[in-house]
Amino acid sequence: MITRRGVGQLSVALWQFFRSLTVAALIALLLVGAGRAVADSGDEVSRGSVALFTDAIVEAEKFTVRIETVGGVQPLEQLPGLRMQSDPDDEGEDDAPAPQQNPNQFRDDPGSSFLLADGPTTGIIYSADGYIITSSFNFVREPSVVTVRLPDGRQLPATIVARDKVRKLTLLKVDAENLPTPTWTPREQIRPGQWAVAVGRGLGGDADVSVGVVSAVGRMLGNAIQTDAKLSPVNYGGPLMDSAGRVLGICVPMAQKPGELAGIEFYDAGIGFAVPGWRVHEIAEALCEGKNFYRGWLGLSIDPHVKHGVRIGQMADPSPLRSAGAQSGDMITAINGKDIKHYGQLVQALYMLPAGDVVHVKLLRGADEFEVDVTLARNTELGVLSPVEEPFDPTAPANEGAVPPPADGESD
Repeated sequence: MITRRGVGQLSVALWQFFRSLTVAALIALLLVGAGRAVADSGDEVSRGSVALFTDAIVEAEKFTVRIETVGGVQPLEQLPGLRMQSDPDDEGEDDAPAPQQNPNQFRDDPGSSFLLADGPTTGIIYSADGYIITSSFNFVREPSVVTVRLPDGRQLPATIVARDKVRKLTLLKVDAENLPTPTWTPREQIRPGQWAVAVGRGLGGDADVSVGVVSAVGRMLGNAIQTDAKLSPVNYGGPLMDSAGRVLGICVPMAQKPGELAGIEFYDAGIGFAVPGWRVHEIAEALCEGKNFYRGWLGLSIDPHVKHGVRIGQMADPSPLRSAGAQSGDMITAINGKDIKHYGQLVQALYMLPAGDVVHVKLLRGADEFEVDVTLARNTELGVLSPVEEPFDPTAPANEGAVPPPADGESD
């Protein structure tokens, strides 16, 4: 039998239970609402990001072109077993012409053993009157036929106007007018951390896109923007865009060594480079006039016996360094204000400088230090280095030419 007091206690318990249930339900509803709000916010961010990149890609498609090349050959250094120029009067036992070494030790090699394959690549319209700028990647083989497919579908023959073999750019020309041109990102607005969208028109002709950020600026002696957007032969020559649809630069393979193909083996590695727009504009006028840019040389060999420092071994005659007054045995201590303590630093100071550029070289001759300005030369403008004589004839018998033992009473 339940007393009145028991009924009262039961009523209080039920009220407390339902009150707790109501509070829990309200909290659950609030959490669900908050989750939906967060999800909606995330959807808005996601939709905003997609729209951001889509707008940039749509803008890029207005001036991005597809380039096809036909013909040409692999660079000689990339074909193992291929004989160089030979003397027809000098034949071996197999009656095959013996190879003749190039007497000029200064050669512009490709910079990579990467074998070039036929396939489309990308470029962008640089000017409304038909100039197209792209990467040198597909032009190392010197193709005989080049065609450009414009965004409006027209496919036109193109001529190679000029090449920059240092910054890895090639300028083409098609017979067309009133073409759409890109907007370029101002130099001061290119900053690490901003979005970067690489656009290509290689495979299939549709836009091939990869997204990343600008990793660094001022790379490769100030000639490149670094990005983690994936770059490959598909989008070499294409634009690296910012989120506003402006062009940050032209995608090219690069590495810290000379050669038009240097860095090609690192494609899709998460480290890519683009020549910034301001650098493109600096050289575009010269390219339009048909001027080619080549690797710059000092014209010397390094004394291999010196491990700490860079001492001049030989100098070609003629060569820029010889003309500036340097001598064999001089130590190179700085170039353009950067200390040179070993051969690797010498290469890093020069590998992105074209022939015609002037470098400031600091030399040490004995206890005397002096400075000279040197105009870098193209390899074909250099003389040859004298052959280095072997201290002995490696083909002679071991006892031939040996010094006889001293006679009795004589000292060594």
